[in-house]
Amino acid sequence: MAKPYVLVYTTATVDGKIASVTGFSQLSCPHDLRRLHEARAWSDAVVVGANTVIVDDPLLTVRYVEGENPARVVVDGRLRIPEDSRILRDRSAETIIITSEAAPRSKAERIAGKGASVIVLPGGPRLAMAEVMGTLWELGYRKVLAEGGGDLLWGLFHSRLVDEVRVTWAPLVLGGRDAVTMVEGEGFKGRGDAVKLRLVEVRRCECGQEVHARYVVEK
Repeated sequence: MAKPYVLVYTTATVDGKIASVTGFSQLSCPHDLRRLHEARAWSDAVVVGANTVIVDDPLLTVRYVEGENPARVVVDGRLRIPEDSRILRDRSAETIIITSEAAPRSKAERIAGKGASVIVLPGGPRLAMAEVMGTLWELGYRKVLAEGGGDLLWGLFHSRLVDEVRVTWAPLVLGGRDAVTMVEGEGFKGRGDAVKLRLVEVRRCECGQEVHARYVVEK
């Protein structure tokens, strides 16, 4: 099945956390925020999981640089996102909710009534990320930015759908067994089945403290 080019962009502490045990996740400096928004402007669609919407309530629009807003895609097999989420109230960009047959039909109808496109894939509630990416390809999206969270990224990496990874390493150590890591899920067993990355660029951030690294996935 054809799929879009998938770029993962995340900001993490040096111990790999994207949020603390209390949910603190403001890790980006202003320069990193601009890089993220440049990636949004580059993409045709920005994809997040349901937890990202539930916890962070993001807009997922381009604000720190010039550029067009990408389509906003939420992968939510159980349709758990709040009906008052900002992406459902804001009309400055297209919003697509990809869910499953396990989702409440009445809630899907209400969300569609708010102007979002609701796509119901067979089965569920867990969605196959290859099918999700294939659906986005069929809709005409060729460049996809995946911002998280950890379960969504695990699904993309596990299904070998990621093409590029950009990580800004913030000079912090948060620790915490229950803190959120960059990639969650069941995890790979070892080097043999892990996704292999090749470093193609690394540079010190303009703030002088963060480090931005770009990797491509070895196929």
